[in-house]
Amino acid sequence: MEGDTEFAFCRYLKANGSQGRNLQLVINNANGGSPDKIVERAWRLHRQSAYDHVAIVLDDDQPIGPTGQRTVRSLHAQLIRFQPCIEGFFLRLMARAVPGDSAACKRAFHEHGLGERDKLDHEAYHRLFPLSDLETLKRNPQFAELWHLFTNETP
Repeated sequence: MEGDTEFAFCRYLKANGSQGRNLQLVINNANGGSPDKIVERAWRLHRQSAYDHVAIVLDDDQPIGPTGQRTVRSLHAQLIRFQPCIEGFFLRLMARAVPGDSAACKRAFHEHGLGERDKLDHEAYHRLFPLSDLETLKRNPQFAELWHLFTNETP
């Protein structure tokens, strides 16, 4: 996961999606940085442990360099990128307008979704994306792809 927000949201998905399933899931936080640094961190973690599947979740506001792209391919990693950032993804799930840049998305999400501190608490996502809305949320292909990571359900 790119940073704290992605980490918190994925913890929410794991807590609610993997219950009662025979899945062993590890979520790591890269604590931000460039896409190449995030990919490098995934590579280092993969070398330390044998994972069956690697997914890298990050914003799409910066490109991945050639070295990072080669690393993604060598890991056979699933790359999930949010345009322009995860807050924009949240705004889409909330049926709100998505500004074109990350800073504006973050401001809009803090105004209409969760505040700066609350978005770092995985429990807070229950308010925005309750499991009762799961079928509606899964209509979003990117949400369905994430949900599959934590449930192994076919998207």
